[in-house]
Amino acid sequence: MSTIPGRRLDRVPAEAIAPRPAFDRCAHIGVRPQKQAGLSWIGVVLPVGKLTAAQMRGLAKIAADLGDGDIRLTVWQNLLISGVPEDKAAVAEATIGSLGLATKASAIRAGLIACTGNAGCRFAASDTKRHAEEIAAWCEPRVALDGPVNIHLTGCHHSCAQHYVGDIGLLACKVATSAEGDTVEGYHVLVGGGFGPDAMLARDIYPDVKAADAPATVERMLRGYLANRSGPDESFLAFTRRHEVGALRAMFDAEVGE
Repeated sequence: MSTIPGRRLDRVPAEAIAPRPAFDRCAHIGVRPQKQAGLSWIGVVLPVGKLTAAQMRGLAKIAADLGDGDIRLTVWQNLLISGVPEDKAAVAEATIGSLGLATKASAIRAGLIACTGNAGCRFAASDTKRHAEEIAAWCEPRVALDGPVNIHLTGCHHSCAQHYVGDIGLLACKVATSAEGDTVEGYHVLVGGGFGPDAMLARDIYPDVKAADAPATVERMLRGYLANRSGPDESFLAFTRRHEVGALRAMFDAEVGE
């Protein structure tokens, strides 16, 4: 058995370490400069991670013709096209738009994630992707957010969409509608989850919410945040962590949708 001679670790003073850059929840969307001079990457928004075959072929052609041929996936169910020369970025954006896709997203859609759901997974208790789209379509014209809020919908306790680290997490369930055992699709709603420097598990706030009521429930939560936050600089995450669940529920329940 051979041995490797030991070596003292190199040490540097703390002041030589650059601080971590500020976290940008929308950094995966839009045209962004690469480290390589003259090149950009483009973050393409996919509707809760869904693409048609024609859109996939179109994106592949854009990457090959206008970029470096690479397509990279993000944890937000979107994708990046890299190596696009700056003078071709506008053409690439327009071509992406012609595919029915976008390079911009609202504060709600920028952090909206849904697992496959029961449209394609036997474990899921609800149609998460359809319900995610319904939440976005309902809330976007009714709530004017000035910062992104992550909303995660997952179909079962396997938590492929990681509902427990979302600002708002929805875990699919069956909601009883009669004493005879009839049920409809629904969700347990959680609040205040985070990741990275803000890592924390979300807390239960609304159990057994019917899927049909989920859009209005999320709307009230967002309205309650805007009405009661300490100021424009307080994020949804910071706001929800500043209050106990009972207090949050009272503030949210006091909101009446339009």
